[in-house]
Amino acid sequence: MIPVKQGFKTLILPHVRGFHCTPITFLKKWNELNKNDKQDFIKNYVSLYKEKYPCSKSNVMYRALASEMDEYNDTPYVFGVLYNEIRAVERGESTDNKKGSGPMGDSDFAKLLYK
Repeated sequence: MIPVKQGFKTLILPHVRGFHCTPITFLKKWNELNKNDKQDFIKNYVSLYKEKYPCSKSNVMYRALASEMDEYNDTPYVFGVLYNEIRAVERGESTDNKKGSGPMGDSDFAKLLYK
């Protein structure tokens, strides 16, 4: 207990020690994922985006990019940019997007990230 003088009265306040630290979960960056993980992220992202934003014109572009992935045995880099931005929002590092706002801040999209 810590006595604190306030005017003519002395208040006794409990002494609180410690601090609150929000743990930052280690989330892999795009370049740390193997090709299969990248392709899985892309497929899941496209599916979730279509479910959440069915009327968006971006669905056509995302589906087209993802469909060529198997044919060319690659991973379109645009999805790497999206992945890293979702990761930055989740870690509180983004200057462009906020948690709870739009697809980059949507917690369902954050669940697609790899630990």
